[in-house]
Amino acid sequence: MTITDLPADILYSIFPYLSAAEFLRLTTSTRALFPYRQDPTFWHALTRKTFRIPPQPLLQGDRWQWLYKKLLTQTRLYTWGDNKNGNLGINQATTRMATNRIRHGVRPIIRGPTTGVRNLGWPGNVGVEEEVGIVADVQCGGWSTTILNSLGAIFIFGRFDGQTLRDSGPTTLRRLKFPPAYPPTTKDRYEPSTAIQQYSTGRSSVLGLSDDGKVWMWSQSTGFLVKPLHVDLVENKPSKVVAGWDRNSMYVIGIGIVYWASVHDSDVLRGGRQEALAVADAISVDTVIIPGTGFRRKKNDRNYDDESLETRIGEVTNYIVLAEFIVFTTDLNKVFCYPTTFPMPALDAPEPVELTTFGEACSSPSFKIRDLQGSFINFAVFTHSGSVLSGCEDLLRAFQSVSTSSSSERHDPLPRPTLVPSLQGQSIISIAFGDHHFQALHANGTISSYGRESQGCGSLGLGSGMKSTLRGVVGEGGWGGTHLPPGEGRTVWFEPLMETWLDDMAEAATADEAMRRRNTLMTRNDGARETFANYFEREGARWEENVTSEDEMGAYFALKVAAAGWHSAALVFVDDEKAERARRAHVVQPSPPVIPTPSPAQSMMSSDSYEVIDAPGEQLAKAVYDIYEWVWNIGRWFLGLTARDAAREVQRDEQKRSEINGTDNSDEEGKVTYTWSNDPFPRLRLPDGREMPGEIPLTE
Repeated sequence: MTITDLPADILYSIFPYLSAAEFLRLTTSTRALFPYRQDPTFWHALTRKTFRIPPQPLLQGDRWQWLYKKLLTQTRLYTWGDNKNGNLGINQATTRMATNRIRHGVRPIIRGPTTGVRNLGWPGNVGVEEEVGIVADVQCGGWSTTILNSLGAIFIFGRFDGQTLRDSGPTTLRRLKFPPAYPPTTKDRYEPSTAIQQYSTGRSSVLGLSDDGKVWMWSQSTGFLVKPLHVDLVENKPSKVVAGWDRNSMYVIGIGIVYWASVHDSDVLRGGRQEALAVADAISVDTVIIPGTGFRRKKNDRNYDDESLETRIGEVTNYIVLAEFIVFTTDLNKVFCYPTTFPMPALDAPEPVELTTFGEACSSPSFKIRDLQGSFINFAVFTHSGSVLSGCEDLLRAFQSVSTSSSSERHDPLPRPTLVPSLQGQSIISIAFGDHHFQALHANGTISSYGRESQGCGSLGLGSGMKSTLRGVVGEGGWGGTHLPPGEGRTVWFEPLMETWLDDMAEAATADEAMRRRNTLMTRNDGARETFANYFEREGARWEENVTSEDEMGAYFALKVAAAGWHSAALVFVDDEKAERARRAHVVQPSPPVIPTPSPAQSMMSSDSYEVIDAPGEQLAKAVYDIYEWVWNIGRWFLGLTARDAAREVQRDEQKRSEINGTDNSDEEGKVTYTWSNDPFPRLRLPDGREMPGEIPLTE
């Protein structure tokens, strides 16, 4: 018997013990094993194990093998928004692409280095240092951005708490540390106690779950081991940690959702509001266990007491921690909330409240929950039918109020979740919520932005100034806040040349002919604003039209989006070759030089039109001259003069081409003319059928 004779179930039990190279050698050795080479189960397990990728609904089937290869070379980190605390990781100089806008007879715009970035309205590529290695996950805190690498180490940009003087240290990239008794895991040494398999970033703290089940908490660079009172983490292992606004939590198998008030290092030193005890390298914290959340459903066993709280709630499938509530979903397709009061009176602890209107609000006859996400005061429930049901803490307070009031009191109808039309049926994979904005990740790897920007900080990622106006962002006046109209989303672009395109269009709007159209846009004419925003959204979607087919992934494919406070971050796969081909498609290639055609008389007088016969004496003189020229050229080559003359010749040829074409590019080094460089500011048709003012033809 050979390996090809083994049944499939035996082969699948062998595959997990193979490395990627061994697996590929095996599956390509014979025709019988070749169909297994893209087995999604193998590549999913190997990718999760190698790179510590969190559960990823975006990738299914053959995409796991694609992800394994991409993570090795093409993963990039992008950030945008408020950067007052260095939380974007972009403190170094950044260079934007040059442009050669020649229509209005002005000097070309050069976007040079910028330093000390306070706000960033366009996604910036964070140059992650070599020590970080492969980035597996990214999350945002109130004043920070954190990343988890494939070794299980957590790094942070910015501050834990930007509102106090306690956190006044550096804001540059740094690795979160462990107490001296716990050595960190490295490339050369694996430490299960400090290798983080899953982590969560809250407003001002970070939680980490190690490979051996330890829970770590950071509110400064050095963390503490968390030991909850009244919960035995030796007999009952935690499976997940979630950090929130001012509460931290873990899910402990067999116990349920356990939460506690945030504990800072200063709280430990002073005793803190919990009177938390610092014992060596650990913190003992008082905790609250949410009733009924420890139920675990056993297979093939349906004999449950339907009257018990646990069976009425079901098995917890996911949960989030908001500012005042914990929201969780169960395998019975129910949504519950629980107030994060601390400390909770032991004899008067409430039961979780079911959010009954979520099932009623979904249009699908079979309401089936797929996921739950949220932070601060907002959250969203995702269904398998493609619906996204949004809620906020006002909705939770209403349910909580009804649950604690007497049955004789009259109540208003319970609030229903919001179904934002632009989010329904759009293959939304996840939503990241900031304080006032949120970003949705789509199955095609794009990110759409919603909400408002406090003080115009750029958290929407749609550009700043006139660029964001062209994308549909409306100014609010006062402190400089901006927003997108409610329910309106716009795609976040990562290509830097697209920012150059918008800059050029903003400049084109200053032309005399376009001034009336620009004024229509700037006076907040809703029809004009929406028309321009839709136009640039459509044109942006066509950026890779001749480079990427509909069934292919684009040059930029977002795998993860995160947001908190006033900033956002994304983990993006970048196909540099495809991105460069898309850029070249927008470059105007220089015309070939115009070579004058000789007249018939000149052609007849050309020495190439007849044979020249030299006399014998002339032939000898020519031979001597050729030998002399050969010796002369050898000497010039030895002295390096030949290369110098060649360079001068190339320069003279370029000058001749410029003279022939009527342009002088001697001082235009580094600038390029693009396909839109001569385009006017578009003249469009308004939704009511009226045409925008102007002398140019309508832009179709």
